[in-house]
Amino acid sequence: MLKEYPPNLKLLILMNEFGEESIDGVLIEDPDLEMLEISKGSIFCVCAKGDFIKALYRIAFVLKPDALVIEASGVANPSDIGRDVFNPIFKGIFTSLNKICLIDAANFLEQYKVFTSIENQVEAADKFIINKIDLVDKRVLDRIKEVIRQHNSKATFVATSFALVDQKYFVDFGAIMNSRSSVECEGKTELLNGEALEELIDKILENEAAQILPPENLISITCRWDSGGLAEFRRIADRLPSDVVRAKGFIFDEGVPYLYNHVGHSYDIQRFDGPRLLDRSVNRVVFIRSESKEKDIRSMFLEQGLNFIQPRPV
Repeated sequence: MLKEYPPNLKLLILMNEFGEESIDGVLIEDPDLEMLEISKGSIFCVCAKGDFIKALYRIAFVLKPDALVIEASGVANPSDIGRDVFNPIFKGIFTSLNKICLIDAANFLEQYKVFTSIENQVEAADKFIINKIDLVDKRVLDRIKEVIRQHNSKATFVATSFALVDQKYFVDFGAIMNSRSSVECEGKTELLNGEALEELIDKILENEAAQILPPENLISITCRWDSGGLAEFRRIADRLPSDVVRAKGFIFDEGVPYLYNHVGHSYDIQRFDGPRLLDRSVNRVVFIRSESKEKDIRSMFLEQGLNFIQPRPV
C-alpha cells in the first residue's frame, strides 16, 4: 500500500508496538514517509490510550495529513477505535474509517482458541486479508473463513501470500485526493495547551475505564546485547519456551543486519538493510509471552556468552 499511494498525497503512519523497542517502524522502507510511534502497550488499553489520543490530537491540528494509517499491535482490542477517532475533541477532522484485519492462515486457528483479542479484532474489522495461504490447504482456509463469519457476517476476504494485495482493497486514495479540500475545519482551531489537553484526556479515560483494560495477560521482554552473531542466536531461537507467541528484532553478524521474525511455532531470519535502521551497534529482540517471567530467556543468552546492554534511560 505504501509503495502505491500517490506521491502528492500527504500520508502519515501511526505505528503501535506492544513492546518497548521499535521494530515495525524500522521496516518501513521510505525514510521520508512521516511516522509517529507509540510503544510499551496497546493504544486501545489504559497503558497507552492517553498517548494515542495525544497523538491523534497532534495529527489532527498540527501535522494535518490527507490520510492516516494506524497500524495497531497484534494483541490490540480495536472495538472502540471508531469512538476514539470520532471523539468531539477532534472537531470532525477524521471523516472515514477503514478497518482491515490481516490473518495469519498458518497460525490463526490455534491462536484463536487462546487469545480473546483475536475475536475482538475479527468483530471490529471491515475487510480481511488471509495471508500465508501457501502454507495451508483448502480445508484450513475454509475453516478460517467459517470462524470469521461466525463473528462478522459482513466480512469480505482476499486470500494471498506475502500480503500481495491491490492497494485499492485497503483504501481509495483517489477519493481522498478529491475530497481532501472539503474536510478542513471552519475557521482557525485554537489548540489546547499541554495541561488542558492532559485534563481532557483524563476525563476521557475516566469515562472509558471499563473498556480500556489490557488486551491479554501478556508480557513483553526486550533483550539487547553487543556480542556474538547468528549462530549463537539461532541456538536460543531453537529452544524458546512454548509460551512465546511472538518475537522480532535485529541481529548483526559481522556487521551485516538480519531481521528475526517468530510467529507461533516457527521463525525465520533474513538479511535486512532498510534505510530506517539507524542503530547498527546493538542487537535487539522483543519477546512477547504469556508467562510473567524472563529469567529463563535471559539465562539462554548468558549460556551463549552474549553480553546484555542495559536500556538507555528515558
